[in-house]
Amino acid sequence: MPARLAVCLTPDANFFRPAVLTAASILAQPDSGELDVLLLCEEADVAPGFADLDRALRARIDLRIVDWSRHVAGLPVRGHFTSAVNRRLALHRVLPDTVERYVSLDADMLIMREGMAALGSTRLGGAPFAAAVDMIFLKDLEDGALTAEFKAYRARLGLSPGTPYFNNGFTLVDRQSWERLDVAGAATAFLAANAGRCPYLEQSALNAVVNGQFAKLSPRYNFMGDFQLLDLEAEVEPIVLHFVNRPKPWEPGWRGDGRFVEAYRSFFLSSPWPELAPPPGGSSLRQSLDAEALRFRARLLDWLRAQTFVDGWTTPPRAG
Repeated sequence: MPARLAVCLTPDANFFRPAVLTAASILAQPDSGELDVLLLCEEADVAPGFADLDRALRARIDLRIVDWSRHVAGLPVRGHFTSAVNRRLALHRVLPDTVERYVSLDADMLIMREGMAALGSTRLGGAPFAAAVDMIFLKDLEDGALTAEFKAYRARLGLSPGTPYFNNGFTLVDRQSWERLDVAGAATAFLAANAGRCPYLEQSALNAVVNGQFAKLSPRYNFMGDFQLLDLEAEVEPIVLHFVNRPKPWEPGWRGDGRFVEAYRSFFLSSPWPELAPPPGGSSLRQSLDAEALRFRARLLDWLRAQTFVDGWTTPPRAG
């Protein structure tokens, strides 16, 4: 019987409260009894009032205070990417020895349905980790305003045009393989030596050192950016929504679906942090797609149909 899957969030003070909502959305799913949800933070990251969280929810969140400066001090930061994202390179050093497999995930995620526990027994085919392919690679299918920029960025990392590039916001790690191959050590060294080539910090460095050698998770586990903009929710049935763009649903000016504003609003109004509740906003109406977006959508679906994902998901066939 596989060990329980550890699900790890490593937010700094800026994202601690949204991370609690991410944890709550995980624990609201029917399969959450098979998961251990951990918040691994510095003492100063913990928002005042955390002890006053709903007692049942608080009891299911394992808060662990970590001296992260021992592990990520000196690594570069950039803009709104703080040292907190680099903490994921050192999770294997601070987790209990009993943890054989873990998920690291961003604090700007919302879990919509069960399916995370199944990753505890997902076969990775010898890869040290599994992650979803990022829009930084998939934008090649659009040939739009960002395509050339993203291609040039990947080339600076030493990646060939066809080498897939993953998003590190949701990553399933096989700890034994990760440590044996010293993936984190190689990425840490690359990041320290190549800060200018790593605008996305640890994500950039990891992509550079693994060079496409990762197991692919389907977009169900990282439904990000253009997946949301291209009205693909019905086809993908996402487990994990990832709000990669700014503003976030809890921030003023959110331009996406009002359902997600309401999810954050409802949670924060009933939490110790009601001041973080956003005003009602967003749209409840599906937006029509222009011809260019429809072409990108069709190409993206064709690309997905050609892939094999370790979680076993397959894209619905073409209509007709």
